[in-house]
Amino acid sequence: MRAETTEKTGTNRWVFPPEPPWSLVQPLIRELDIPAPLAKILANRGFDNPERADKFLNPKLEGLCDPFLLPSMRPAVELIIGAIREKEPIMVFGDYDVDGITATALMFLVLSRLGAQVSYYLPNRLVEGYGLSEEGFQEAKKRDASWVITVDCGITAVSEVAFGNSLGIRTIITDHHEPASVRPDAAAIVNPKLGDSPVGEELSGVGIAYKFAQALYAHLGQEEVEEHLDLVALGTLADIVPLTGENRILSRFGVQALGRTNKPGLKSLAFVAGLLGKEISAGQVVFVLAPRINAIGRLGSATEAIRLLTTRDEKAASEIARLLDGENRKRRSLDEAMLEEALALVEREIDLSRERAIVLASDRWHPGVIGIVASRLVERFHRPTIMIAVEGEEGKGSARSIHGFHLTEALKACEAHLLRYGGHKYAAGLSIARSEIEGFRQKINEVSSRLLSDEDLIPRLEVDAELGLHEINDRLVETLQLFAPFGPANSRPVFVTRGLEFAGLPVLVGNNHLKFRVRQGGQVFETIGFGMGNRLPRVLSVAERAGFADLAYTLDFNAWNGQKRIQLQLKDIRLLQ
Repeated sequence: MRAETTEKTGTNRWVFPPEPPWSLVQPLIRELDIPAPLAKILANRGFDNPERADKFLNPKLEGLCDPFLLPSMRPAVELIIGAIREKEPIMVFGDYDVDGITATALMFLVLSRLGAQVSYYLPNRLVEGYGLSEEGFQEAKKRDASWVITVDCGITAVSEVAFGNSLGIRTIITDHHEPASVRPDAAAIVNPKLGDSPVGEELSGVGIAYKFAQALYAHLGQEEVEEHLDLVALGTLADIVPLTGENRILSRFGVQALGRTNKPGLKSLAFVAGLLGKEISAGQVVFVLAPRINAIGRLGSATEAIRLLTTRDEKAASEIARLLDGENRKRRSLDEAMLEEALALVEREIDLSRERAIVLASDRWHPGVIGIVASRLVERFHRPTIMIAVEGEEGKGSARSIHGFHLTEALKACEAHLLRYGGHKYAAGLSIARSEIEGFRQKINEVSSRLLSDEDLIPRLEVDAELGLHEINDRLVETLQLFAPFGPANSRPVFVTRGLEFAGLPVLVGNNHLKFRVRQGGQVFETIGFGMGNRLPRVLSVAERAGFADLAYTLDFNAWNGQKRIQLQLKDIRLLQ
C-alpha cells in the first residue's frame, strides 16, 4: 500500500490517503451494497471487512460493553446500593462544563429514581475553579452527606479526598481524566484509564456516569437507562472525545433521543435555539445547544443548568432556558470583544516568524471565556495558543493546540513555571503566577520550536477521496449519512474534485458566505463556503475569466422550500487560471 501524499494549495496542505487494496474494497461494495468511493474510505479508516464495516454503519445499543468491565465498578456499585438501602445521604460533585453538568444531572436523576437521599454540587468556576475541593466537602458536611460521588473529576484530588476522609465522608470517584502517579484514597475509583481496562478508555465524564448507571440498574434487575441517552449525547459531543467504539454508539442513539426527549428542560432549550421539532444533528448539539449550557458555567455558577436538565416543571424549564439563552448572548459579546483585543496583542507582541506558540495574558479577560477565544486564535494562526486571564498575582490559562503538538506533554516540559495544569492532547488548563508568565512564554516557545516544523504550521486538510461530479448522487449522500455522528476520530469525509468550471458568477449570501455553482461534463452542483466571503474577489476574478478550480468539500443535503438538493460544502479551493 502506498503512503499518503500531500499537495500544498497556498493556505492548506491537502493530505491524501493511500489507495486501499481492491481485495479489501470489493467485498465491502458487494456485501454492504455501498458506492465504491465510500467503500474505499471505510477500508482506509480500518473498517476493512464487511462485518466490521457493518457494525460501524449500523451500530446497535447491544454493542455496548458490560459496564462491570470498568475498573472497580462492582465495589463502587455495591457501596452506593448499600448507601441507598441505609438511607445515607449522597452528594454528587460535578464540573461546570457541559460534560460535567450532564454527568451530574444523569447521576442525580438515576440515584433519585432508585430512592437515594441525593443532592448535587457544582463548583463555581470563578471562586473555586475546576475539580473536587475542600469547599465541596465542607458543603457535603453541612448537608450531613455520608458519601460524595464525583463525576468528570476527582482522579488527581489526593489532598481533597484525604480532607473528606477526615470529615468522615467517603468518596467514590467516577472520572475519565488522566491519573497521576499517586491516587486518592477513595472508597472506589471508576476510571477506564486505570489498570488494564479493555473498554471505555475514551469515554467522556457523562459516558462513565452512564456506565455507572447501567451497572446500578443491572445489579438491581432494573430496566435499561436509555431514557438518559439524550444527556449522554449532549455531554459526549460537547467534550470533543473520539467518536469511535462506545462513544459512537452512545452519541448516535443519544442524538436520536434528543430529537424525541421528554425532558422539559431539553425541549425548552431546543425551542429557544430554534431546533424544536427539527431533526437534530451532532453539529447542532456542539454549536447550538452545548454553548447555551456552557455559557452560564463560564460566567459563574452552573447550578441553573442542572436545574434545567433535571426539572419536571415545564414553566420553570422555559424560564431557565431563556436565562441560559441570554447568558449565551452575553458570553458571545465577551468573546467578540476579547478576540479583538487578543488579535491586537498578537499584532503588537508576537513575532509569528519566530514564535511557534502564542501566549497572551491580560488583567481584563474573563477566565470563563478564554478557552473559546484561544480556539479561534488557533483557527486563525494555526499554532498552539495559551490565553491567560490574570487576577492579582495569579493567572488562569486555557490552552488549545494543533495536529502534531501534544499539549499536556508540552506543559509537562514547562511545569517549573506552572502552579497546576491538566487536560488532553488538544485542550488543557493551567494556573500560573503572574511573575512566571514571561518565563513560561519563552519555555513553551522553546518546546514548540523543537517539536513543530514549518510544514506543521500549515493547516492540514485530510482528504478522504477524489470524485468526479458524475459520481455524486442521492444514494452516495444518503449512504454517507450512515457515517454520522461526525467528530474527532470520525470526521465528515472530505472529497476533492479537480478541473471544475464555474457555472455563473460567485456571490455573497447570508452572513459572509461564498456561494457559486460548478460544472463538470453535464453535472452542475451548488457550492457554499460558510464564512468564506473574504475569498470572493479572487474567486470572482477567476470565474469572470472562465478559469477553473479544484475544490475540497464535504457533501450534504440542503433542504429549502420543501426541496432537498445535494450541496457541496467548501473546505478549500485552489484556483486555476
